[in-house]
Amino acid sequence: MQTYANKDFYLSAFLVADGFELADYFRENGITTFIFNESDELSEAVRKYHSLSSSIEPQRYGNAIKSLKTLIHCEQISNSKSNNYNANKYKGTK
Repeated sequence: MQTYANKDFYLSAFLVADGFELADYFRENGITTFIFNESDELSEAVRKYHSLSSSIEPQRYGNAIKSLKTLIHCEQISNSKSNNYNANKYKGTK
């Protein structure tokens, strides 16, 4: 399955708030890359995010931001799934 990888925290929070499942993530040199399964719906959501033509319930967006912050700042990051994947397999994906 094709994946969509990005390092944009707020875009990723928007996608989570819009109902897209975070498929994976990894940290490399202190930067988190978020991975989603590629689909036409996801591409459309990304387009709408960048064109400022989408709306998300503020509470839902805020909760998604908090969830992702918890994920990337967790003190147990060494035990998270981020270390179980090879970051290189996502390089070059959209």
